[in-house]
Amino acid sequence: MPNNDFISNILEMEDLIITNVESDNEEIHIYFRLERKDHVCPNCGAVTNKIHDYRSSIIKDAPIMGRKTFLHYSKRRYHCDCCGKHFKESFHYLPHHCRITTRLNFLALNMLEHTMNVSSAAKQLGISASTVFRRMNDINFPKPSTLPLVLSIDEFKGNAGGEKFQAILTDPKNHTVFDILPSRTQWKLKDYLREFKNKNDVRYFIMDMNYVYREIAESYLPNATIVIDRFHVVRYVTWALENVRKRIQKQMHPSKRKYFKRSRKILLSHYRKLKEENRQALEIMLQQSNDLAVAYYLKEQFYDFMDSKNRNEAYKKLRKFIISVQTSELDEFNACLTMLANWGRYILNSFECPYTNGFTEGTNNKIKVIKRNGYGFRNFKNFRNRILLATR
Repeated sequence: MPNNDFISNILEMEDLIITNVESDNEEIHIYFRLERKDHVCPNCGAVTNKIHDYRSSIIKDAPIMGRKTFLHYSKRRYHCDCCGKHFKESFHYLPHHCRITTRLNFLALNMLEHTMNVSSAAKQLGISASTVFRRMNDINFPKPSTLPLVLSIDEFKGNAGGEKFQAILTDPKNHTVFDILPSRTQWKLKDYLREFKNKNDVRYFIMDMNYVYREIAESYLPNATIVIDRFHVVRYVTWALENVRKRIQKQMHPSKRKYFKRSRKILLSHYRKLKEENRQALEIMLQQSNDLAVAYYLKEQFYDFMDSKNRNEAYKKLRKFIISVQTSELDEFNACLTMLANWGRYILNSFECPYTNGFTEGTNNKIKVIKRNGYGFRNFKNFRNRILLATR
């Protein structure tokens, strides 16, 4: 006869009477029944201890030492003399109408807190994927009641719930995901924010260059400073430099053209971070074209603006950059001028804000992994639960 207390402690179940244990290299089978106790009839409320019969059921439990575990439960049915009803004894570790223990259900959800997909988690635990999805549906992540002091927004391609893009709201100050919204459309975002009572408490609203987000912030977050994460702006300058490089490259001999294409990384790197041999290669490239040399100088000037310590310093450097672009007469940089005219003051706000969109962008990368591992999600509720499980 096995040591009942020892096995009960392993299973973390009290009042078990272990009758047998069988095991092999892959499975463990534990046979048990519960201690006989007085029970209250669920129909009339009378107390009874009279047993009607025993019935056996096989229950799947969390693996022990990497082996699948099955509990063979000899459950009693009690008889009530007052009303004549028969009812099962209570077993708190087993949900109603379920043959999987609560512990195994929680283990499956715990595995989903990582980027593992549902099918892999189900296969590893020896249960069906539909069982895991049912447990996910039991989870309720309610809408938060109050907005954080710092709110960041971004969109990601989710293709769930009939919408191509979903929106993510995060709290960069505390590095937490605030909520996942089914759509990034203006009216959906307005309906979501309208219900919050502390909209005036939001101090910073961090976003990318999106007119919808800006209008929503101006309408519903009156005290929030709108911040464009300045690292979103760098790509406009690098795109302009790349377009100049491509234009010059097309006019060159094929041998030089290949060299320029392989040297793209040198052109986009900070000059101060280049090794001496790369600096020499850069000098050779810039001697081939005056336009390329000017474009490279503008890129370095913008990088210097990005390194500003405060708003005043950034404002001065940005004005010099704009004047330099205007005098350069490079058409490739016209998009930069338009972008700065529309978003310049919000970009300058980033030099006074200690928070960025970095956490949001990192979470978006994790969402991409979840989506790829799950081969996509059609149901938005499942997708939202999956994201919030993995990012909480």
